[in-house]
Amino acid sequence: MAGYIGPRPKLLIRVPVDLSEIIYQHKSSSMKTTLLFIDKLHFNKKRSILVILLCTTALTVWKYDLINDTTHPVVLFVRRQANNFQYYAGKSSIYFNVKVKYDFVAFKKKPGWHFVVFPCHYICRQYSADVTVRFTTNASDIIGADAVFFTTGPMELEEWEALHRYRSPGQVWIFTTQEPAAIIPDFLPPKVYRYNTYNWSFTFHSTSDIHGAYGWYTPHDKPRSNTRGMNWYQIKPKFACWISSRHCEGLVWDRTKFVKDLNKFIPIDMYGVCGNATISRNRDIAKGVLKKYKFHVSLENSCCSEYLSEKVWNALQTWESVPIVLGGTKEEYDKYMPPHSYIHADDYKSMEELANYILVVGRNESLYNSYFDWRNIGTVQQQSFNDRFPVFQQGACKVVDKFEQHKRSPIRKSFDRYGPHWFGICYRCGEHSWIQDYNFWGERLLYSKTWEDNRTLYWML
Repeated sequence: MAGYIGPRPKLLIRVPVDLSEIIYQHKSSSMKTTLLFIDKLHFNKKRSILVILLCTTALTVWKYDLINDTTHPVVLFVRRQANNFQYYAGKSSIYFNVKVKYDFVAFKKKPGWHFVVFPCHYICRQYSADVTVRFTTNASDIIGADAVFFTTGPMELEEWEALHRYRSPGQVWIFTTQEPAAIIPDFLPPKVYRYNTYNWSFTFHSTSDIHGAYGWYTPHDKPRSNTRGMNWYQIKPKFACWISSRHCEGLVWDRTKFVKDLNKFIPIDMYGVCGNATISRNRDIAKGVLKKYKFHVSLENSCCSEYLSEKVWNALQTWESVPIVLGGTKEEYDKYMPPHSYIHADDYKSMEELANYILVVGRNESLYNSYFDWRNIGTVQQQSFNDRFPVFQQGACKVVDKFEQHKRSPIRKSFDRYGPHWFGICYRCGEHSWIQDYNFWGERLLYSKTWEDNRTLYWML
């Protein structure tokens, strides 16, 4: 396993079981971590207080000793049997029960979030793991890393060859994305490396080795009454809206045209780059505006199995409205979303029939409110970036969890991006012909009715 990568030197202090003496050893500046191990397996109340006092005193001594050396930040790792917790003293942190270190590398394209500052240092308490996540565009930097994350960005054959040349024995390569296969052809290895590139996948799909779903629905143990006393119909004076951030021209199907055609039958305010309405960039102000709508048009950028993105979960949880959906199959929406909480476009034989039903619901108070009855029997939870991307703590700890699981079982040898667990999960939108008419049929995509579940997308290579 690769060593810890970071700027911190090692400071080792061991406190014996009887707490009668302290051995202070200041390692050379070439060491990479600052550690305090309190090796005590059984604590009573008095000794616990003594340990905390000792930690505080030691921390003060170290700060004084290193006050003129900014390259020596102090981090304390204290081991205590069956009890993991974190203790803060000033700007330093005391983490209990740290045993193992992981070094992860994000390769090629830096994530676009301005708040990601590399290298990232995390503690995964369940396994007492110290994790570093680095970013690089240099293939040789992956040497010695435990895992390499591939996010997005085109790759040339020479880059693949260099990566395989520098790959360390036992190193795990993880394909990572929250977008569907139909619009993310990046990081597709040349066919010569098809079966020996990726070990694991970290995506939204449940077949992934590491699952990062956008959200889920959880039923209550017992039904609850409408304790909020909410009349949803009365507090939502506006009818419907659509929010778009990109892909106006469409990659797999023309959802912009779909919305504009639907707008011929029902009123839809179109926000974002694909519409003409504007909204504040202030999150709270925007939320206040969007919560006034009865319906949110929540169309996915492509139709792929289990691809229920933030659009539907925002509609349910953040804006508390009724989403009009198209993306996954009706069966998948029924499986993952609350019962009677959405309107699926493919349930209707024409655009006009869909629009007429939306109008009926939007004009009938009791019928509209029935789309919120699920809130008495369950709740929805939307996952954040932290959970869905391995450069953040929760995501990185999911990867650690996978490593720890595979100490007891073999690591899967290959994740095949060409195969049914990736390209095979996407299909053309719609069972009804009126929806299929919005699909693109260019040279880039070819749909087949002959493989697997007859809903498979082949990428033309």
